[in-house]
Amino acid sequence: MKIGLLMPSVYMGRKYKDKIFAPKELFLHLADGLVTNGHTVFVYAAPDTKTKAHLITGEGALVERDFISPKFRGLDRLAKLKNAHTATKIEYEIDLTVKAFLHAKKVGVQIMHAYHDFMAHYVNHLSNLPTVYTVHDPRPRPEHIEHWRFKHFPNDNYIFISQSQKQNFRELIHSIGVVYHGLDTGTFSFDKQGGTYLGFIGRYIKEKGVVEAISAATSVGLPLKMVSDDAYRALAYYQKNVLPRLKKGVVEDETFYGENDRGKFFRNAFALLFPIQWEEPFGMVMIEAMSCGTPVIAFDRGSVSEVVKNGETGFVVPPKEGVAGIVKAIKRLQGLSPEAYQAMRLACRKHVEDNFTITRMVADHERLYKAVIEKSKHRKS
Repeated sequence: MKIGLLMPSVYMGRKYKDKIFAPKELFLHLADGLVTNGHTVFVYAAPDTKTKAHLITGEGALVERDFISPKFRGLDRLAKLKNAHTATKIEYEIDLTVKAFLHAKKVGVQIMHAYHDFMAHYVNHLSNLPTVYTVHDPRPRPEHIEHWRFKHFPNDNYIFISQSQKQNFRELIHSIGVVYHGLDTGTFSFDKQGGTYLGFIGRYIKEKGVVEAISAATSVGLPLKMVSDDAYRALAYYQKNVLPRLKKGVVEDETFYGENDRGKFFRNAFALLFPIQWEEPFGMVMIEAMSCGTPVIAFDRGSVSEVVKNGETGFVVPPKEGVAGIVKAIKRLQGLSPEAYQAMRLACRKHVEDNFTITRMVADHERLYKAVIEKSKHRKS
């Protein structure tokens, strides 16, 4: 197949290499996997994107700097900076999306996969190219612009990343299937021993359960190592709820890691805490941790029960049990014999190898691409 993969986000650029942006690695793994399987793949992304596919780039100037506008007159400095970033992001997305669909028509792309952002919905109505869209976020509330957008484009071809996410979107938009995320099991390699600290990786916001992770770790007396990106340390939530509780050797905070460093972080952890406070559509850190052999302790929200096998690759805690339930699960893990703990780590690895590899992710996308292309042919005939 001739496949176009569209990622019109400035966050693909090297300027944002330390920013948490989960779709980036997934997108690149998908592109390279499709090339490995013999497809002709065109990637539409930032100028310095590393890929085996044919790269068609967005405007580098829009990635490297944020442009202001005369319309920002009268705003204070912070408001000008925020508006400049938003305006530049949108300009970049419009430019690269139009460029992608024009190029796709020229070279005979059979299907376009818009992996992130929304402009492709509008442009595709002018191009009539079979297109699929991955949905990364939870269902938005009715007052959100994203909810209006989904209602505006209800019949486009949406790919969900978990069954729970698909269920939450029922009756709002058209689903063509669910594809679980996959990862490089070589990068996230296995270690049967594990370590002594509890791990937490994610944005420092209420929804991610960082405060609950700190409380649980403190209760059981195990050190907690947390990883996030710098942008969230400027937020009032971090300043009020996280910063005062940091203490070397007890609760530590580090800057966001790339794939290789995250692998080391997970391999050396006793368990990953994932006490989410929202309906997380997937949660890459869960499969990253399990790939390294590290059990996951998480609240049963969103996709958690689809990803973690309760009692086998970690513990799924009813949200109503709160922090006490997370503490109880940590103590259960502590109570395992060394042999039983190593057996759980082996089970974690096997679970990922069986269900969450790049190979499986690519194959599932190929299946959906073919179905959409065939359906499009029948419509034309």
